[in-house]
Amino acid sequence: MNIAFDPKKELLLAEEKIQSNFSDFTAKYFGVYELQWLAENYPQTIRPETVRILETLLKDKTFACQRQSFFLFRLIADTLCTIVTGHLRHRIAEFALASLKQALFFTTGHAHRATAEALGALPLNIRKPKMLSANIEKIPSVSWSQLVDNKGLKIKTLPHFIGRSLVGHCIKNDCLAVFKFARSSDTPEMLEKEILWIEHLQSNNYRFSRRFDIPIPIQIKNQNVFRLKNIPVHIPENLHPQRYVIAFLAHKDYFGYANKDIIARKNLSSKFTEIMFRNAWLLGNLTSKGVIHSALIPLFHNRVQINRRRDHGRYEWFRAGRLDRWLDSCTFPNLGESGLRDFEHFCVLNGQHMDLYRHMGAQFLSLLLVAASYFRNKDVKKVGLDEYGQPVDVRNLFDPQLLKTIIKGIFCHYYLGFTGISFCDKFPFDPDLLVDRMIQEMGVDRHMEEILRVADQNAMSDPEFQDFLLRRGISRQQISQMKKGAQEIVILSGPHLGGFNETISVPELIEGVAAMSAICISDRFWHQQQRYPKPAVQLNSLQ
Repeated sequence: MNIAFDPKKELLLAEEKIQSNFSDFTAKYFGVYELQWLAENYPQTIRPETVRILETLLKDKTFACQRQSFFLFRLIADTLCTIVTGHLRHRIAEFALASLKQALFFTTGHAHRATAEALGALPLNIRKPKMLSANIEKIPSVSWSQLVDNKGLKIKTLPHFIGRSLVGHCIKNDCLAVFKFARSSDTPEMLEKEILWIEHLQSNNYRFSRRFDIPIPIQIKNQNVFRLKNIPVHIPENLHPQRYVIAFLAHKDYFGYANKDIIARKNLSSKFTEIMFRNAWLLGNLTSKGVIHSALIPLFHNRVQINRRRDHGRYEWFRAGRLDRWLDSCTFPNLGESGLRDFEHFCVLNGQHMDLYRHMGAQFLSLLLVAASYFRNKDVKKVGLDEYGQPVDVRNLFDPQLLKTIIKGIFCHYYLGFTGISFCDKFPFDPDLLVDRMIQEMGVDRHMEEILRVADQNAMSDPEFQDFLLRRGISRQQISQMKKGAQEIVILSGPHLGGFNETISVPELIEGVAAMSAICISDRFWHQQQRYPKPAVQLNSLQ
């Protein structure tokens, strides 16, 4: 005897399994799995009560400490997103989206991560640019004097190096002539990539309503990359021996850093906020077009393990690990008075799952770290440990109200650039809590230690080992008494956010950038579905 399949009955059975006080973790998991299958195959059966049941379980702390809880929360959030993307009735879809936003605000830990990642994976229609590939056939050579004379640069005084860029002030146009050299490990094609991005962003496909001073390339014999000879100043040791270089004219503010100590010491907060908000908008706008700036600041979990780890020590923010030398990373951010810079770090968004969400989170994290560094730069000498070996406490340098204004402004301007609409909802994070925790952890240098493992020492040559220790403030006399690979070496190289190989000391920062990224993506998704205005069931109406 064949019994007809009844999806409505199956729905009720699955809901009962989830709600039952007698159901254990596994039973509830399979109950959610059954609801997800019904949402995919019989979307017409899903009702408001189904969404309420899923939201309640997502916010339930009963299983929060269970080892496998992340997988349950991820299945719940994915099921709600299935309802959002595929439900036939508009009201149910918007109710499911509002439930996810509710959970984003009220959850922490695994439930929060699962919710943010589910929202961050909603499909967006982003038309990605087609970039030319670097194709260098012949690299011309030119002397410094020939270059200056033939291009009529009229440089004011002798140029000087800023990092690996040789910079001269041009009298004629009151701009900077920048000659960016390849590192010893770089290829000419890597330099060419930067010029290709500069030319691409200058095309008619991009119109920026905010100030963004994009440099103007200088070519030699119609080539972007050339060799520069007879350079009139001392050359840093780490540059390519062939002296491969690209050149461009940049605005005089190109090397103006938003968080530099002179701005912080003079309390030029209005200038700082203008720069930060404008760059946040530019990042959001470019990201909406599939153009990603992948390195606003260097983010590492452990710099010392760059050559030994699968991730090369780079920071995967969504894992919430310890953040290496956060304040040092903010010294030269790639956002400033003239806009974004270091175009070599631009890339095209690929179509892999979660890439947009993770790139966006890295950008938000970088912006918030730079914001915190502005306050620390009011007194750059107060860092590390004091004369008694106690962590320096400079929480008094922070202005909580200003930091909150900056954080909210960064999010709102990025959101506007990415979605094209103004943010007018409740923030998906608690600004007061985030500000308090940032000040508590970033205003006291509790985590200073870095451990140079034996394996990392053995991976270095003797000169690399000595240079590594010298750059971290260890004297040559102390180094002479050390034997490479004999034992672990503890170095005070912080401040870091978290102990070595531990989790980040301010998890609220990670949850904040996760929420910001998730809301940007989910709201743009809803907008692209022509479902605006946003869900009628909003955060504040559900509290």
